[in-house]
Amino acid sequence: EAIETLNELMAVAPKHSDPEELLKLRKEFQAGTMTKYIDFLESLIQKNGGVGFASTPSIADLTLWGTVKMIRTGDWTGIDATFFESYAGIVATVESIAKDDKVVAYYASRE
Repeated sequence: EAIETLNELMAVAPKHSDPEELLKLRKEFQAGTMTKYIDFLESLIQKNGGVGFASTPSIADLTLWGTVKMIRTGDWTGIDATFFESYAGIVATVESIAKDDKVVAYYASRE
C-alpha cells in the first residue's frame, strides 16, 4: 500500500515545459494532492508505532527514504525541500533507514 502510494505520488506530480508554470503547478500540488498522500503515509507509520511501515525495515521504507531524499536535495523542482519536517513518523523512518547497517554498507561499497 505504501509503495503504491509513493509510486502514484511520483506519477501524478505535475510536469510542464514552461518553468514558471511548473513552479505554479508544483506549489498547488504540494499544498493539495501531495499533502493528502503524505498525510496518508504518515498515518500508516503512526499506526505501526511511529517508525517504519513494518516491524523491520522494508522495501516501502527504502522507497520512502529515496523519495524524501530526492525532494530534500531539490530533484523535485518546485517542491519545498523541508516539506517533510512536520511529519515525525516520516522523518523518523528516513533517519532509521539512513542509519541502517545494511543500507550504510551498501552505499559504502558503491563509493
